Parts: sequence; C-alpha cells; structure tokens
Amino acid sequence: MNPFAFQLPTKIIFGRQAQPVLATELTQLGASRILLVSDTGLEKLGIVSRFQESLQKVGIMTAVFTSVSSNPTTNAVDDTLEIAKAQKVDTLIALGGGSPIDVAKGAALLLSNGGTYADYQWGGKAITKRSWPLIAIPTTAGTGSEVSKVAVVSDPDNPFKKGVLSHLMFPHVAVVDPELTRSLPPLLTAATGMDAFIHALEAYLGLNSNPFSDQFALAAMKLIWQYLPRATFDGDDMQAREQMMLAALWGGIAMDHAGLGLVHALSGPLTTHLHLHHGLANAIILPHVLRFNLPLIPKGRQAALAQIFGVESDEIGEKLADLLAQFIRQLGLPTKISEIEYLPRIIDKSRIAEETMQMVLLKNNPRPVSAADCSDLLELMS
Repeated sequence: MNPFAFQLPTKIIFGRQAQPVLATELTQLGASRILLVSDTGLEKLGIVSRFQESLQKVGIMTAVFTSVSSNPTTNAVDDTLEIAKAQKVDTLIALGGGSPIDVAKGAALLLSNGGTYADYQWGGKAITKRSWPLIAIPTTAGTGSEVSKVAVVSDPDNPFKKGVLSHLMFPHVAVVDPELTRSLPPLLTAATGMDAFIHALEAYLGLNSNPFSDQFALAAMKLIWQYLPRATFDGDDMQAREQMMLAALWGGIAMDHAGLGLVHALSGPLTTHLHLHHGLANAIILPHVLRFNLPLIPKGRQAALAQIFGVESDEIGEKLADLLAQFIRQLGLPTKISEIEYLPRIIDKSRIAEETMQMVLLKNNPRPVSAADCSDLLELMS
C-alpha cells in the first residue's frame, strides 16, 4: 500500500432546500459584501437573481458576474478579480457547474496571494495563503470541484490545459442542493454524470489509489450506475437527482485524493481543439481507454467493477469496456467523435497526442502510455 494523506477542509452542507442555510454560512464567515460568480444559462433561468434577491433581503450586498463559458479562460478569472476589487467584496459565491466554481477558485487564490493567474499556472509561483472565502454551490452532479483543491482554467495565449492546485484552494463551504439540478436538460445530466463516474473510475484504477479514496470511488460508481439513467430521462426524479449529487461529491473527493488518468489526460487537449463539453469528451474517450488499460487492471479491481455492473466477475474481462460503451449509448451520448455532426471530420491527432503526453495525469494511469498509443486511441474514437 502506498502512503497517503487525506485532507478535506471544505464544510459540506447537503440536502434538498440546503439553500436557506447560505445566509447563516455567510454570517459565520463574516461576509457582508459578496460577488456571485455564475453563467448566463443560470441567469436566464432566474436562478442567479433568486440568490441575489434572497441575500439582499438579509442585508448582504451582492454583485454578480455571469460571463463564464463552459470551457472558461483566464480572462474570466481576471474579470472576476477586477469586479471583486472594485466592489471591495469579502467573500465569493460560485453558483454553477465546474466552470464558475473553478473561475471563482482562481479569483479567490489571487485575492489572497496576489500576482496574475499565469504566475501560478506557468511561472511556478508558490501559493502561501489560504484563498479568499469561497462558498461553492454546484448546479450539476458532475465535476466535484466544490470539494477539490484544483482549478482548471484555460489560458487563451497557451492552449495547453494546465490546472493550478494547492491544499490552500479548497472552497470553504459547499452547499449541495439536488433541487438545483432539476432544470438540467438530459444531455447535460448525462454528460456531467459521466464526468463524475470517470472521476471515480480513474481514481479507483489509478496508481495512487488508496483505501480511503477507494471507498468514495466505489460508492460513487455504484450510485451512478443505478441512478444516472433515471436522472437523465426523468429530470423530476428527485431521488435520482439526490443520489447523483452524492455520487458527484464522492467522485470529486476520490479524484482529488487519488488522481486521474489517461481519460482526462486525452480529454484536456481534445476539448481545447474541438471545443467539446468536458463530460461529453470524457464519455467518448472512456471505452477506448478502458480497453487499452485492461491488461494492467488487477483482477480484484475488475471483480469489484463487475459487482457494480451486475455481472459475474469471471465473465468481465473484455466485456468491461463493452458494458460501459453500452451504458454511455443508453444515456444518448456518443462513443465516437464522428457521431457529433458539427465537429470536423479531420483532427490533428499527432498534435493532440503530443499535448496529451505533457499531461501530468499520465503518471497515475495504470498502464504506461506513449504518443503512438494516444494516436491509436484517437483513431479508434474518430
């Protein structure tokens, strides 16, 4: 067993109607001037204004920034930082999926430690101070960013995707309310749910897995296998929504403590080049990478997966990747790039493979990976 450490300073508040506790948490943080970071989709749904109005009723001044895209850039971090300084805010709230949460994490880091995001992303500047107070409120059951110490935000001047991470970057509080996922459409429910599943799977199969992370990973995969189809096809099934939010939390904790692997390593360059949704890219990649990794996945771990998938362990073998491909298609998601009509038919496989080889995540993959392996996998998923 490899030595391991477990640290989760984020306070988690979970349950339907968890939102009313927000004012209490802000009071405990000594907050009086807030910047709410979100996206235009939630703004159009009226969810942003609902939060803003409820906070203003209890005397908390709330500024809003909603210009966060699904694949956010450092420009959004800079804009958030500028507004936070101009409004003299003392606390950030991130409302949304992983994108607003990661942007808010980046701004919270800079508010405490100074400098530019590039100083930490590319310059190796040390993070020495706890990030500015941040409350994360996820509206998808996917990224687990509300319980992780990493922010993944792209730099427009450098397309290579590189995260910034530190144990000082954890959100202070995560308010996790399944009701906030009710309006999530089927495609996004499926894609974000698969992201959570892959967090758990890669954490479980990775070289840095440990007894603590294993328990979170297995529990997350079990719930997702059972409840993601229900949440996808009946958005008002609140039992399924609730179980998926739990699974996303557990998958995020497993990922943060045990790391990821080749699926996410390939996904970074692929999403950058093709402007794909992160969860959708992961779903496409998963069966092909799993088949590649299979020879070096211990039999005991294969048997544990077989139990989750409801099949006999002595039958699993090569069927593992096929079962997951079938599960992904059942959710209405593609397993090949060519199935997405708006994407180009020709992609620069060699460049994507080269960029994948620069991803530190590969060190945790159960099977060693070469650039030729990455090109072969890209060919299979094209």
